[in-house]
Parts: sequence; C-alpha cells; structure tokens
Amino acid sequence: MFMIARSVISVSAFMTARLIELGCPEEKIITNPYGPRDHYFDICPDYRPTILALGRFTDIKANFLTLMAFRQVVEACPEARLVMGGDGELLETCRCLAEVWGLGGKVSFPGAVAHNGNRRLFEESCCFVQHSVTPSYGDAEGTPVVILEAQAAGLPVVSTRHAGITDAVVDGETGFLVNERDVGAMASAMLRLVSDQALCRKMGNNAREHIRRNYSMTRHIGRLQEVIDLARASP
Repeated sequence: MFMIARSVISVSAFMTARLIELGCPEEKIITNPYGPRDHYFDICPDYRPTILALGRFTDIKANFLTLMAFRQVVEACPEARLVMGGDGELLETCRCLAEVWGLGGKVSFPGAVAHNGNRRLFEESCCFVQHSVTPSYGDAEGTPVVILEAQAAGLPVVSTRHAGITDAVVDGETGFLVNERDVGAMASAMLRLVSDQALCRKMGNNAREHIRRNYSMTRHIGRLQEVIDLARASP
C-alpha cells in the first residue's frame, strides 16, 4: 500500500510516527486532523457541577477508570454528577460498579446518544472526560472527534496522554492531561474543574479558540481536497 499510494493521510503526530515505523515514506504522509461541525461553536455551557463522558464502552476508552476517578471526586464534592453516554460491551460492568460503589444517584447512563442530540449534554456540563488507554493488544485512538467537539463547545477536557489526544488538548490551557491508568491524577483534575466554575469558563474559552484555529472542518476538507486533486493529477 505504501508503494502504490500517492499520499497517506494521518490524523495525529502519533499516527504519523507509527506510519513511519511501519515503513511509510515520510514524504508521502499528510497530517490532516478532522474537525467538529460548526454548530458546536455556538453552544454555551452553564458549567454546573456535572461531568460529561461520551463514547463507546470498550477497552480503549476504559470507562470504568473514569468511573473510578469520579468515585474519588464525589468524596470531596458530593454535589458533583457524572453523565456517561454511550453503548458497548462494558456498559453493564460500569452500571454494576456504580451501584456497588453507591453512586446510583450521582451517575446517569443515558445509553447511545444521537449525534444531533448531544447539544443539551454539552450545555449542562462543566467539563468533558475520557480516560483512553492502550490495551494489551496495542489498539490506540486516532484523534477522538468528541474531544474536539467538547472543546469547540467551550468545555475543558480531562483526558490521558494517549495518541492524538496530546495534540488536541493543551495541558493546563484547554484542559488537563494525565498518564494512562493514573486514576488519582484524573480525579484531582476533575475535582479542580467541578469545584471552580470560573476556571471551567476560562479553560473552555481557551479550548474553543484552540479548536477554531487548529481543527476547523473547513481547513480539514480543504486540505483533503488538495490531496485528492494531487492524486488525480499524478500519472
């Protein structure tokens, strides 16, 4: 594939490095991360003490680690709430853990959320969380679209130093990044945001501008069109 392809599109610096390791000629790689749809920039969160997580309940998302971190948050901030939207093979496990840990009234699982139905969830949250990890079989994220959408919507993000997330989230400016599987650090970052509405608003504004400058859909499509036109013009 590397020999016959005119260009190879990557969505993150991490993916570019992996492609080079696999033997792709560096000059063929076009790093072109996607972006959120424009309507996310119009969302205005109220920054209530509700933490939002959206995504598949699967190994790479390690949703149970988010839940474990939230358990620590509630001990220091009883008014905190967590919404975990999505579906997948680990959903029932997370529901069971929430019940066993006495979090039933503080965590909600609305199931799969339609892409055009998540606006209210962004509006009624103070931050977005995702504890992505690399499982033993080596899977990894690209650049999670929902992390771009959350930042475009004005929400700071708490996530892990994993794949393209390190490009998308500016640690300390648009959110906080922790090491994979460091539940304590994630809990501390979540607690800082859920307890400080002004900090959420400041970092959320930074996040929106970061995405507007670096991850716009217009930029993504324009670059993609350039790559397609170049391939069509090649002999």
